[in-house]
Amino acid sequence: MGKILIAPLGVGQLGKNADSRRAYRTASYQIDGKPYESSFVASVLYKHLKLDGIIFIGTVKSMWEEAYRFFCQENNHPLDEDYWLQLAEQISTLDHNSSLDELNLSRVNQVLGERSQCVLIKYGLNEDELRTNFDQIIQVVNCLNKGDEIYIDISNSFRSLSLFLFLVLVFIKDIPSEREIKISGVYYGMLDVIRELGYAPIVDLKHLFQITDWIKGTYSLKSYGDGFLIAELLEQQGEIALAQNLRSFSQAVNIGYSPTVQQQVKSLQENLRKRQPKAPFKHLKKFIENFLEPFSQKHESDFQLELAGWYFKNKRYATGYLTMTEAILTYLCEINTKNPDNQDDREAVKALMFQPSYKQSRLSQLYKEINEIRKQIAHPVIGSSETNLSDDIKKADSYHKQLKSIFKSGTWGEDLFRSRT
Repeated sequence: MGKILIAPLGVGQLGKNADSRRAYRTASYQIDGKPYESSFVASVLYKHLKLDGIIFIGTVKSMWEEAYRFFCQENNHPLDEDYWLQLAEQISTLDHNSSLDELNLSRVNQVLGERSQCVLIKYGLNEDELRTNFDQIIQVVNCLNKGDEIYIDISNSFRSLSLFLFLVLVFIKDIPSEREIKISGVYYGMLDVIRELGYAPIVDLKHLFQITDWIKGTYSLKSYGDGFLIAELLEQQGEIALAQNLRSFSQAVNIGYSPTVQQQVKSLQENLRKRQPKAPFKHLKKFIENFLEPFSQKHESDFQLELAGWYFKNKRYATGYLTMTEAILTYLCEINTKNPDNQDDREAVKALMFQPSYKQSRLSQLYKEINEIRKQIAHPVIGSSETNLSDDIKKADSYHKQLKSIFKSGTWGEDLFRSRT
């Protein structure tokens, strides 16, 4: 387990004389209130964070020769001036058309240290080059060990590369991996304000990664009713009660316990009204309120039917059919003054649907069809027709709309003009 820095390497600037070597200019940096003088933000981070290795990412035109010279000095390694000059001359002949294989950076790797390496990428001028770069950067993962902490410096090289690197590392961070890699810092050396402050602050932009977590959490909640990631982020803000409330809601949605879902919706709405959360959650508060609003139904059957519709919308058909079947029984309890929470009353209204007076009603017919699909889902038979599967998925929306009209009418489906009170 180690601490590794990933840093793009730019082309630097030539001095005023034509024969001058390329270099980043030496600047005064400051991180966590501590001053440093250096031409490489990477070297400042290497010292300040006590890192175990550096992974430089650059093109064939990046100033690898200056990285070699600088880190020979930093790491007390003898400088081979012939190699340094040869490398600089070779790089001067290369351009965006050059193959990545034309540049051998093994000597630079040796100077950087055991857990360091140089990764060559293309300029990223078109989609093919971007794909190549993606593959090259992904390979960085292969040199990492389980539990490594990753620090990222986005100060140098093409601005597009910094953005690209950021997005690729978001991808690396989120793909399932047994390596359990942790992004511990994203740093930018702000040379832009050096004239104003007298130094360039090195700022940690790690909160940008946290914003991507909020985005993913919001998507998971909206699409799957999964609020676990948002709950985790809320806990980090000290919103313990709200986080637990969201977890309970998510557990109930995922297992399909509609009464608990309804209870947690009410509790969440009350919690959200009381709180003024911090950013970025405060900007998502309205979204969650809007997400919960459709479930705020006067009747329990309407709530269950709304929940079934949400399951169907998000392609969770098994839970949708189960919830829709139970919604019909709840509805019949409500219009027959029975207790929908009492199992005997639910069985009584179920039996009622098969009585001669009611079994030809549209509601009874729908229950029979919907419950038959529910039973097939709960007790699948080997070799079941794929056509049936496709048809049952297509029917879900139609069943839901028909039930919505019947529930609104307060009837068995024969009189759609009399509404429930």
